[in-house]
Amino acid sequence: MDQESVAPLFDRLPDGIFRPLGVANNRRYWDVLSRVMATLWGEDARAPGEEVTKTIVVRVIESCLIADDPWEGELDTPAGIQSHNIYKTFTESGWLSVRRRGLVDMVTVKPRIGMLFTTLSDFARQEPEYIGGQVRSILLNLRSVNEDSTDPNACSAYQIAAKQARQCMAHIVNTGCRVQDLMDGLVELESARDFVHGFFTDFVERVYIADYSELRTRNHPLQYRSQIIEKTYELMEDPAAQDRILSWYTEQIGKGDAEKGRAAYQRDTGQLLRLNNIEDHLARLDEEIKSANHRALALIEYKLRAPKHLDKLISRACAALYDLEEGHPALPGDVHGSHWSDLVLAKPRRATRIQESTADVPVELTDDELAMEWLRQRIKENRNVTPIKLAQYVVRMLKDMPRVSSDEFEITSINDLCCYLNLLLIASRADAPQKMRRDDPISTKLRGVRIRFDDEGSTDNKYMTHRRFVVVREGA
Repeated sequence: MDQESVAPLFDRLPDGIFRPLGVANNRRYWDVLSRVMATLWGEDARAPGEEVTKTIVVRVIESCLIADDPWEGELDTPAGIQSHNIYKTFTESGWLSVRRRGLVDMVTVKPRIGMLFTTLSDFARQEPEYIGGQVRSILLNLRSVNEDSTDPNACSAYQIAAKQARQCMAHIVNTGCRVQDLMDGLVELESARDFVHGFFTDFVERVYIADYSELRTRNHPLQYRSQIIEKTYELMEDPAAQDRILSWYTEQIGKGDAEKGRAAYQRDTGQLLRLNNIEDHLARLDEEIKSANHRALALIEYKLRAPKHLDKLISRACAALYDLEEGHPALPGDVHGSHWSDLVLAKPRRATRIQESTADVPVELTDDELAMEWLRQRIKENRNVTPIKLAQYVVRMLKDMPRVSSDEFEITSINDLCCYLNLLLIASRADAPQKMRRDDPISTKLRGVRIRFDDEGSTDNKYMTHRRFVVVREGA
């Protein structure tokens, strides 16, 4: 791996920044640090970089210890001395920065340390993300690259779109990983109540409903990815746009180096084009969701059907096998000393029953049964709308006119009503995108005419009330 591709993490952070988080009391230090950051440099408090006196910081730490001591009495040190020790640990490790102002010590949090704390907090919470806005933002950023060709900073939207595309792909992949982690943690719960609560709270509400279910609807947030791919290729094939983008990458990213600028541009372009292969990641996510559902249903069924404390009884029985001597009456016989084999624990096989064929008995239908069958066939035939029947109905209504509205259609039979409903359905499909209409079996049933809704008025006949649609001959 190239040394330049390795993130210079420890060049930007103090050497001992992770020392409080790597000791035995790491959870307690993180608890106190989170409370201090929320109180003094939180969203409704100071911004990172603003200073506060040492006395205030120690007082906040002491109030945290008094209100809810994370050490829970394990240390006999008084709260005042303990708060000073914790303050010293945070300053020596680099979480807090101290500057002398005359006779007063002023404490602050550097912006990059505040950014690290925010990143760790967001990672720890793992709140569900909604990628619909990101996908739409990618498309809008790509469109803005050419909207103002005179503004050189407009090309920065290309880099922003690439970063958002990388985040979307990572979100799809991470959702599958989150499903695995959640299920691995849930299956370790002993209580069926805790498992069911965790399954429907953590898995169904936070993962399935917030993320996955939207990806399986017609208006899913990834429906714009084809437009994103087309816009990316359009910018690549436009010499003027590509020159502007490369110039911006050379100046801003490569700092004058054309090779670095071109490499960064190609890397971001690859991130955008990766959206074209997102179906593979969605397929793997489908498998993870399906596997999680199967595991959950099997475990819930086992918890509900198994007798109380069955797991403990099985564990005791297995442990007792080591204490019993061979030949003991409690041990199964004729197993040759093997009590854990699949031969002993498996269910006995049952002999398959041979299916004997029976002779066909001719059945004679009565006149009433024949009449009912003929009536059912007539009902099915009258309600069946084939392309030929639909075309004949439209020709009969059009006559020699170039266009006809739904107000002028006549409905004289059940088949006419079914054809009329098909025309109404085809008109509703006209609002769908062109790519979806191309392969729609309903929209392709009728050729030679265009069917669309009229923006003004509605049709009110004796069967229904709906938006007025118009049937127009092609070329009219």
